[in-house]
Amino acid sequence: MPRRTRSAARRKSSPLRWLILTAVVIAACAALLALLAPTLVTRFVRAYMQKDEFRMRAEELITARTGGEARIESLRWHDDHASISRLSLNDAFNLDVEAVSVQAGIDFGAIRNGAWSIHSAGADEITLRLRPRDTPPAITVETGSSPAASRAGSAAVPSFLQRYLPTRTEVGGFDVRRFDVEHGAWKVAGVTVSAGAWKSGQAAVPVNLSGGTLQTPFNAPQQAEPLRLDIEKASLRLSANELSISTASLRWKQNAQARLRGTLDFTSGGWELFTHVEEVPVDEFLAPWWKQRLSGRINGDIESSGSRSAPAVWKADAALANGVLEGLPILSTLAKYTRAERFKRLVLDTCQATIHPDRGGLRFEKIIVHSNGLIRIEGAMSLRGNMVEGDFMVGVAPETLRFIPGAQQLVFTEKNPLGPPGLLWTRVRVAGPLDSPQEDLSSRLLGGAGMSLLFDTPEKIVKQGADALLKPVLGEDAAKVPGRVIEGASGLLENGVKAGAGLLNGIFPGK
Repeated sequence: MPRRTRSAARRKSSPLRWLILTAVVIAACAALLALLAPTLVTRFVRAYMQKDEFRMRAEELITARTGGEARIESLRWHDDHASISRLSLNDAFNLDVEAVSVQAGIDFGAIRNGAWSIHSAGADEITLRLRPRDTPPAITVETGSSPAASRAGSAAVPSFLQRYLPTRTEVGGFDVRRFDVEHGAWKVAGVTVSAGAWKSGQAAVPVNLSGGTLQTPFNAPQQAEPLRLDIEKASLRLSANELSISTASLRWKQNAQARLRGTLDFTSGGWELFTHVEEVPVDEFLAPWWKQRLSGRINGDIESSGSRSAPAVWKADAALANGVLEGLPILSTLAKYTRAERFKRLVLDTCQATIHPDRGGLRFEKIIVHSNGLIRIEGAMSLRGNMVEGDFMVGVAPETLRFIPGAQQLVFTEKNPLGPPGLLWTRVRVAGPLDSPQEDLSSRLLGGAGMSLLFDTPEKIVKQGADALLKPVLGEDAAKVPGRVIEGASGLLENGVKAGAGLLNGIFPGK
């Protein structure tokens, strides 16, 4: 009886034991599958990416993603490193891209950690050609896993393993030996690019540039070719919506330098650029006649901005360092009249202005030209085409006027509270063609001399240097005889105006 009971109990417990055993086996298989899944995924993906089907699938994905036409030529693998002889992308985001000898290494082991890991990436050459369009397409950049790798991997991996595909992307950097950009007359050529590491969720990528040239569409005065600058180095930050120039250093001939910083918004097309220039030789922009008479180097700052819907606006604060003006006929005349030899070689201790566009021309404001102990000029002027119009305050040291009759009492009588003390001031207006403008100072100086001849004593005129001042106007004989000078004073004003106009023409050659 006890044996029959134990046998019945064994039969009743057998299904339960099988059920438990089955569950254990299934759990073990599931655990084993979970452990092996990343390895299986890696094997599937590695095998698929080395097939030509992956190359064609990648072309399709890039084309669908960018809206352009992608072509990948000769994809080859050596262990875990891939190389593409040529990659082209046409009409994508308003640009054409051509890359030569693209290389990248893939760490398939990182798939086990849930990441697509790309290292040793770069290209020998990349050329971008921007196409102008009225309405640029919207640019969308994924910050998750690599779309090509994820979708290609999905196609290669069985559905029950696809949930083990990585969801993150890590790129160890990207180097380009030669990077060229063409956009109309703007050209960047021969630049070396080094982009920093990037991973999913990172907002921006640091990019460093070195070497190469920047060709601009601007023809500076007296320059036969458009302005071209040598790129020394630049540090940028590139994100999906913005390009930021942290700093950039460029060089021009004769050691001229420029430092830039700014931003470009890809969405709105708005941009800002701040430029600082140093040691720009002014003689590079002068006509041959002026090259022999004006020297110095330009330093300054330029602020510019614009957008797709608004024209560019800019403002420049410029100063001429080590400026010297010499060899002008008017300077020799001033030296003769004032008996100040320093006028023959006028050292410009200060020469600066603020410049900005104005009604189709240029507006020069906050002009200051100063030579210590001799002369100071303050004011503003406009230049439209070949016509100039200016309004200035001119201040001179009192001793420079002592040999010009009537100048101090009748001409230099204005007040300039904001000017430096110790100078005598008068207002001067200039207008006319750039090569032969007219001003009102010469006529007023000679008119003041005439008034002085009428009302001052002959002895005073002689002491003030009538011999130097009047000889060019009335002749040597008349200048020696005070009585005849007074008799001829009525004709002095007329002759004086003509002579004064002649002096001015010495400043602006061309007649």
